[in-house]
Amino acid sequence: MKNVKNKIILVLVVSLMSIFTLYGCSNETAETPEMDASETQQMSANLNPLTGLEIDQEKISLRPVCVMINNMHKGQPLFGVNRADLLYECPIEGGITRIMSVFKDISSADTIGSVRSARPYFIHIAKGFESIYIHLGGSDIAYQILKSGYIDSIDLKSNEAFMWRDPERRKNLGFEHSALTSGEKILAGINKKGFSKELSNTSFKYNFSDNSPVLNGSDANRLTVTFSGYKNTIFDYNKEKETYYISQFKKPQMDAMDNVQNSKPNVFVLNVHAERIDNTELLKIDLHGNGTGKYMSHGKIIDIKWHKKSDNMPFTYTTLDNKPLSILPGQSYICVLPGFGKINVE
Repeated sequence: MKNVKNKIILVLVVSLMSIFTLYGCSNETAETPEMDASETQQMSANLNPLTGLEIDQEKISLRPVCVMINNMHKGQPLFGVNRADLLYECPIEGGITRIMSVFKDISSADTIGSVRSARPYFIHIAKGFESIYIHLGGSDIAYQILKSGYIDSIDLKSNEAFMWRDPERRKNLGFEHSALTSGEKILAGINKKGFSKELSNTSFKYNFSDNSPVLNGSDANRLTVTFSGYKNTIFDYNKEKETYYISQFKKPQMDAMDNVQNSKPNVFVLNVHAERIDNTELLKIDLHGNGTGKYMSHGKIIDIKWHKKSDNMPFTYTTLDNKPLSILPGQSYICVLPGFGKINVE
């Protein structure tokens, strides 16, 4: 009888210990609840539509800001290009190129420049993102477009409160290479002009994925894009950093704001038609319709197609069989290359 009682007591003790253990686990789970599906979806949705990288949710609806950047040999180094989400390099005249930097969050850039003049095709690219366009002067045709109200813009030539002239650059490089601005000054200009900071349509985003067809492309450790006898841009792949370091004029393309060589993990080359305007050196570049190009990332390169249906749409990309192109997350450098240019892949 005594053995039976001992067995009963033992069973009760074991049962109580099991209940206590389960209760303790239950409390622990309650203190650190897992996110439900809607919370997880919300977190994954907080991505910059231009890069596929995480961004504060309140910044997703911000209008991008596009700033014209001087890219002449004498105008080096640059400012702010390392932090730009997108960089578009296009030829202008005399064999030189200009860069348009695109910032989803313009407040991220302390110094930008040196700022230079507008050209029509840069304006059309900026329009596709519903951007606010920043420039210093412009060609006659560019001014005709801007004065029509085609795009919200700030001409620093007549709005000097939103820029400054760097004395060292003015002394050593010349007046035309000395105009700088900042995210803070641009935002002040936007407020002064009364431009909306919010996108009217937030549905557009590039198709970002870690599973991109470029990963199965041909090897591309170096890409040389030749715009003219004066200017080429070289992209060298760094496997450890998984990005392409950019060089030009036989030197690194430096960002003096961060004191680093500019680099971008994604590189595009878009083949376009261009012609001279009325026997001048100014160019007319056709950006509407479709064209071919190349996409390079992670040491690989593939052929692609580009599409731009209207001024109100940005460039979009597909594979050669017209499937939407999946882009690896990260910033991008886009070379808009007329037929007289060439590329070399190594």
